[in-house]
Amino acid sequence: MYRWEDVSPIHFKNEMDTSIYIKCCIACLIGNVCHIVWKIFIIRYDYGKANMTFTFRQYFKDDGYAIFVDFLFSFAVVYIVDELIIESEWLMNKIKIFFLFVGFTGSYVIMQIMSVAKKKFRAVVDTKTNIADNKKPLVDKPKL
Repeated sequence: MYRWEDVSPIHFKNEMDTSIYIKCCIACLIGNVCHIVWKIFIIRYDYGKANMTFTFRQYFKDDGYAIFVDFLFSFAVVYIVDELIIESEWLMNKIKIFFLFVGFTGSYVIMQIMSVAKKKFRAVVDTKTNIADNKKPLVDKPKL
């Protein structure tokens, strides 16, 4: 009778070696970069619809801190991964897919919280809409 360990293409180890950490980092970075490229594509499309000019320099100036925190978060997850999933053989066999997911979704969450570029775009669109609708700016009420 064959044992699963004899026919399994990947033999489970109870320790992570350097190559696994490197693969996890690469998978996270691919997920991060995919999300950033997707976000840039969406923002460029929005800018085009609003007749505004999009520049990569301004985008990275606005969202540079968010991107930095995004990469830092990914490396932190890679650093603590051995404490989280070392006991799960199934997850260890799918670790690259897991970290691709972590990189993309982590990037999405952090960019939703910290992104400045989309907020600036929405503020400009609000201003243009108010001008087009002939809305007068709100005036502060006098203090009593």
